[in-house]
Amino acid sequence: MSSFNARCCSVLLALLAGACAGCQDSNPKPSAPPTAPAGAKPASTPSSAGAVAPVAAASPAPASGVTMLALGLRFTLPAGWKQVPPANSMRLAEVQVPDASGDAAKACTVALSSAGGTVASNIDRWVGQVKDASGKPPKAEPIARQVAGLQVTTVELEGTYSGMGDGAQRPTYMLRGAIVETSQGLLFIKMTGPADAMKAAAPAFKAYIDSMSK
Repeated sequence: MSSFNARCCSVLLALLAGACAGCQDSNPKPSAPPTAPAGAKPASTPSSAGAVAPVAAASPAPASGVTMLALGLRFTLPAGWKQVPPANSMRLAEVQVPDASGDAAKACTVALSSAGGTVASNIDRWVGQVKDASGKPPKAEPIARQVAGLQVTTVELEGTYSGMGDGAQRPTYMLRGAIVETSQGLLFIKMTGPADAMKAAAPAFKAYIDSMSK
């Protein structure tokens, strides 16, 4: 190749190199971070050194207990309560409530039945089954409220109980009763047992009544 041609090639290459350099940005922008796949959860970033990411609250455990029917009404048994065959034909249903100690002698009984009369006359009948320390019937203090659109009257009586039908006198006992006014008549829910066990079971009895539905 002649010296003239060589010089021409060198000049041409220098011009092309300068043109390419001018096309590039002297301050190139950093490449964008990769896009996360659709549906992916972003990584958590602690707000300060040593911070612990919050833990989602656990879902509440489902309510325990089985349902039972009486006079067209449905009830949910509290945990530990067990429906058993009625002790006699006068009862629509019966439930045994074991004591937390496991002592069978401290177990309570819930009897469901239906009969005629008024709410007041049946409360008087219950009062006649209990005697206080002086040997007289205790004073009843009924409480009326609405549950599931029905009138419910409850009463508590403590003393010596003799309403089991066996003639036995049971001192330091308690009778807790609820009378529900239904379209089919009065439904009696009568719970009896040793006073200490009955007092411990009071919240469960209220929950049992409050679970009532048509």
